[in-house]
Amino acid sequence: MPYVAKWSELPEVEILKGNFRRSASGLKGSVNKIRLCHPSETPVHHHAEEEQTVLMLSGEMDVVIDQDTIRLGPDQVCVIPAGVPHCFRSIAGEAVFLETFSPGRIQNLIGFLGKIF
Repeated sequence: MPYVAKWSELPEVEILKGNFRRSASGLKGSVNKIRLCHPSETPVHHHAEEEQTVLMLSGEMDVVIDQDTIRLGPDQVCVIPAGVPHCFRSIAGEAVFLETFSPGRIQNLIGFLGKIF
């Protein structure tokens, strides 16, 4: 059975300065809606087990993957394999994007839409 919510109904949490997240998770996958407000950046990090997909909705940001900087804008998608170091950096204004994780991340259970049995 599917679970449905509006993004605006899910709690928004400032996880880092200028980095706001709304999360929805099922039992096997998760998705976040991120607002990255300039100036903001994430530390270089990796996800040991999860592949991350970033789907840009509006604005622009830089993604640093290993040593390469890639500018992402609206209608672009970026897949970051598990274990690969990366970070996000704001450019100006606000960048809005969706990020999915497979498998889902237990850290993102704010906004959980399913049931735990």
